[in-house]
Amino acid sequence: MNHARPCFIAIVLLMIAACASRPVEEHYYSLVLAADQANVPVNDDREGAHLTVGPVLLPAYLNRRGMSIAVGANQIRTANHHFWAEPLDEAISKVLVLDASRLLDHVVVDRDAGRWTPAGGCRLRLEFDRFHATDDSRVVISGRYWVSSPKVNIRQEFHMTRSLSADGYGHAVETLRHSLGALAAKIVTSIENNPLCLESDQQESHDSP
Repeated sequence: MNHARPCFIAIVLLMIAACASRPVEEHYYSLVLAADQANVPVNDDREGAHLTVGPVLLPAYLNRRGMSIAVGANQIRTANHHFWAEPLDEAISKVLVLDASRLLDHVVVDRDAGRWTPAGGCRLRLEFDRFHATDDSRVVISGRYWVSSPKVNIRQEFHMTRSLSADGYGHAVETLRHSLGALAAKIVTSIENNPLCLESDQQESHDSP
């Protein structure tokens, strides 16, 4: 019996060491893959109206790989093993391009990715204060956007919340994606209510005598 006890303890210690050395599975989530990309109109008429999306500005606590969750009134926790698959600002701009392309007929919608963008047309810039889930089963997105052109300058605040009907980060990502769809619809309404925004310099020159 005296020899059995040390053997048992050794086996337990080996099992604990094996569990501790086992790598923790990491999970990655994509807003872009959550977006339904079917039926996106293809319009490469560079002489038509043009909307450029970006930049998208995020606070420091969102500008990181780990997903964030709000706890209580003022605490933010970052997940250790649940990550965004790509930089969040890039993912948000890509999804907004997809949604705006569906909603705006005969408008070329593109993302400002540091490359050449056409003169004139319309530019959408966004600044987020919140883009995360909460510990009371909601997701919240808030901030402001600017729609600007040589003739129009619009500034609007937005604040949207949606309830979560299931557990898990995957469902939260899907709900955040749907919230972006609602934001895109709000932005498109602002643009459609100000049609001068989408008048490019080329259109203006063609209309002038």
